[in-house]
Amino acid sequence: MATKLTEQALLQFIENIPQFVWWKDLNSVFLGCNNNIAEYIGLNSTTEIIGMTDYDIYSDRDEVESVIKIDQEIISTGESQLNFEEVLTLPNAGRRWLSTSKIPLYDNNNNIIGTIGWFTDITDYKEMQIEIDEKNKALVDYNLKLKTINKDLELANIELERFTYTASHDLKNPILTLRSFAKILQKKERDNLDEQSNEFLDFIYDSSTRMMTLVDDILTYAKTGSQDLTAEEVNLQQIVSDKVIDLQLAPDTQSVKINVDLPKQKVKAYPKLIGLVFYNLINNGIKYNQSDTPIINCSYTDEEDAWLFCVEDNGMGIAPKYREVIFEPFKRLASSSIDGSGIGLSTCKRIVTLHNGEIWVENGPSGTTMFKFSIAKNLN
Repeated sequence: MATKLTEQALLQFIENIPQFVWWKDLNSVFLGCNNNIAEYIGLNSTTEIIGMTDYDIYSDRDEVESVIKIDQEIISTGESQLNFEEVLTLPNAGRRWLSTSKIPLYDNNNNIIGTIGWFTDITDYKEMQIEIDEKNKALVDYNLKLKTINKDLELANIELERFTYTASHDLKNPILTLRSFAKILQKKERDNLDEQSNEFLDFIYDSSTRMMTLVDDILTYAKTGSQDLTAEEVNLQQIVSDKVIDLQLAPDTQSVKINVDLPKQKVKAYPKLIGLVFYNLINNGIKYNQSDTPIINCSYTDEEDAWLFCVEDNGMGIAPKYREVIFEPFKRLASSSIDGSGIGLSTCKRIVTLHNGEIWVENGPSGTTMFKFSIAKNLN
């Protein structure tokens, strides 16, 4: 009676666990299963499986032979095989991934009389894993291609910068010659030339001077970012103050008021470049300012991940439609009577980008011009 109760309890346990359970004889012929298996393979009851083999259930012969091979290994060795993955194809459900365990089945005399096994269907998990693996592989392939593209682009940029630098440098010699001879003629022949000829000579000299400025700015733009850069903790207040002194030494700047309020603590930046941004923005605020007393204010905001700077002048402001254009090389809104090459703001944008930041322009409440830019705090 005790044995019968034990068997009944075991069968009840097998019937109520979530796994799919079956047992077979020595020839891998099914002796029984729980309801989960019957429903899984499309049987009306658990008794229908008795006498069937895996060939009767699964449609891929190679997969079935692998199943039977494992059964025979367990029978011959008496050793269990636990939690291994296998793929079986059901006629009405397709390929299924299973996490399977099998152990020897013993009689009352401790003789092996077959196998008992159970599995969990892990198809959804495996398909998701396969999809992730495929996406990861595609991502790795994409990154490799992107790395190659970036390397090619880097080489192309190096060649372009080298060409720009060489071409600009070579242009300086004939321009210097042109300007020098124009200056000599101005000194030597001005009294011997008529008014129109002197105007032409002045035009040649002024044009060659503007060309020299343009070439110098192109050289600066070409060199920006081409050298090895190392971010350092710098005293930005001191760097900008030095630039202000340089600017105020120029003619016609005595009436300009420049206020500098920048971080007292050190800021991580590329020291050779960050000062150039402030220099160009302050210089623009002076050149394009029609006020009797130009005023330039440099201020900052300490944000969580970045420093935000503002260079504001009391000039004429910039119309919204031009706020993107002005950062393109050689784009100028002012007349040619104001010295400039149209490269200063594009150089600023390039430097700010190297600092993982952004630059833009706004009009202040009273129509002033506010150039704002950010630099990341986590520069390497």
